[in-house]
Amino acid sequence: MKIFMIRHCESEDDILNCYGGCADFELTEKGINTAHEYSNKLTKLKIEKIFTSPYKRAKNVAKIFGEKLGCNIEIVNDLREINTYGVMAGVNKDLAKEIFSLLLNSDKYKEFGYYEGQTFEGGEPIKDFDDRVKNAFNYITKRNYETIAIVTHGGVFRSVYKNILNKNEKIVDIEDVATIEIEHKNNTFGIINITGVATK
Repeated sequence: MKIFMIRHCESEDDILNCYGGCADFELTEKGINTAHEYSNKLTKLKIEKIFTSPYKRAKNVAKIFGEKLGCNIEIVNDLREINTYGVMAGVNKDLAKEIFSLLLNSDKYKEFGYYEGQTFEGGEPIKDFDDRVKNAFNYITKRNYETIAIVTHGGVFRSVYKNILNKNEKIVDIEDVATIEIEHKNNTFGIINITGVATK
């Protein structure tokens, strides 16, 4: 199976300077346009089905791709973004610094995030997140397709890169519609090509 794992496009939290995570923001006009433009690049890839996160910023990109390619999409709940920010999800970042200052200034939350191994107050444990991403990939790779696309989030990229592709580098930046082309063969995963992803 060939898998094109694609990050969603710009969403309203980017413009409003809000924490994303489990907050379910819509795509911006720019995001919609980016999805339409990128869909043209997918037409020659023989994608048979698109699997997507349930969050609007991914699901609506998948719908645009599906309409262009004439293929069905399937929502896979375990492809949703990690709830890194907990109680701050959906909150403007400057406002969050004020209303959550006691927590943010505590020793516990001096550092948090995927690579720091913990999420903010009320967030999803990293292990639980990694486990569900593996579950999603196990489910998808058992489907009878030659070529599929997955539309998902930056956190899922990090989890896949670390735990499924077994790469030691950290992902430090992921562009809109960043893509990792993955081959799944004989129960192993390998990278064919990667674009829009910066590692260190």
